Amino acid sequence: MMSEKVVSREYKVLLKKNLFTGSEQELLQAAKNFWHAFSQAINNIVSEVNGDLEEIADQRIIRFYDTTEYILYKNDYIFRERLDVNNDRREVTLKFRNRDRYISQDRNMNRGEAKFEEDIKTPFEVLYSFSDTQIISTDKKLNQIQDAAQLYPDLTEKVSLLKGEDEIRTIGVTIREIVIKGAKFQIRNQPKLDSKCALIIWYDNNYDPEKPVAVEFSFKYGDVNEIYSRKVAQRAYDVFQILQKILTYWVDLDSDTKTAYIYKLDEVKSSCHS
Repeated sequence: MMSEKVVSREYKVLLKKNLFTGSEQELLQAAKNFWHAFSQAINNIVSEVNGDLEEIADQRIIRFYDTTEYILYKNDYIFRERLDVNNDRREVTLKFRNRDRYISQDRNMNRGEAKFEEDIKTPFEVLYSFSDTQIISTDKKLNQIQDAAQLYPDLTEKVSLLKGEDEIRTIGVTIREIVIKGAKFQIRNQPKLDSKCALIIWYDNNYDPEKPVAVEFSFKYGDVNEIYSRKVAQRAYDVFQILQKILTYWVDLDSDTKTAYIYKLDEVKSSCHS
């Protein structure tokens, strides 16, 4: 088996959602305030800081699918649908995440846009993520495992418990997502390499449109040949530590991940014993 190359390293941290309540204008102002605090805190570590978190780049409706027994989630898979609210572009992503790189990379994820990445969560938890994203028609049904297996034939081979006729359903709540971009910082001088930043805000689509259920800040950099020097990795590590240790006004270290909110882990755990 060929070794997959890590094409991207993405660092993620949850922010305090109550700091981002309000109208779209108030949200953008809060994003700018956070970026100002962040850029000031990392100014002595990185070479250059550019832009601002001021552009709403994406607005999407997100749904997660699984069986009633959460077989996908329990086997480290996430099956997600995104619908762009501006152009009705509908895409699905099958993602497998595991702490062990060699377990994660042993997937046939080459049907659409495939990526093998390193996801880094607080305090420094590494998950290797293999994902594949495909565009699907607006009338494509996602009611059974066989609907997903038509898109990802490798799925039922890897998870023997899954049967084609197994029903799948929307898990948790439907999410309205806003992604704010426009900011980056230079993480390497020669050759120049930027780390792109994003603020991801999730709202319960059926609840208050001005009260987010989760807010995440991420920064990532990548190399298609997986050439990551010690200096670049150290600089990224130091930035990640500043987020957790210096920007305590903004960062929420007590909350669980966004996906855990959707899956309501207490419910998942209880289903293990049913």
